[in-house]
Amino acid sequence: MTMYDRILVAIDDSDHAATALAHAIDLATSVDATVFALTVVEPSSPLSFGVEEVDELNEAASRLVEETREAAAGADDLEVRVDVLRGEPSDAILEYAAEIDAELLVVGQGSADGIAETLLGSTAERLSQRTTTPMTIVPPPESKGE
Repeated sequence: MTMYDRILVAIDDSDHAATALAHAIDLATSVDATVFALTVVEPSSPLSFGVEEVDELNEAASRLVEETREAAAGADDLEVRVDVLRGEPSDAILEYAAEIDAELLVVGQGSADGIAETLLGSTAERLSQRTTTPMTIVPPPESKGE
């Protein structure tokens, strides 16, 4: 058994998430682990699930598969699984981590530059306070070495 067999990376459509995905793939390749890439779509209403949300989930799934395929290009033997869930991001990520028995959680470090980054930043903060799984927060490329 390696140090990590199941690495969960939480991603959205931000640059921070792309950096986290690349980090998770590099790590998984080096330790022969499976990457579970997850994106979470927040419902507009907890009581309904409209056509727009179905479309949004389908679009999120397509983006996730494509981004993950591109990020994993060249990692021939790497096993990558992708999933899209509906719900509050930190809750859904923690539930999924427990479901797959994740051994490491990887997320991008957000900033206040935009809605996606703010969401991911606040999600990373909530996850760090609530998870019992080891967690890596990957800084954006421009902040490395500063």
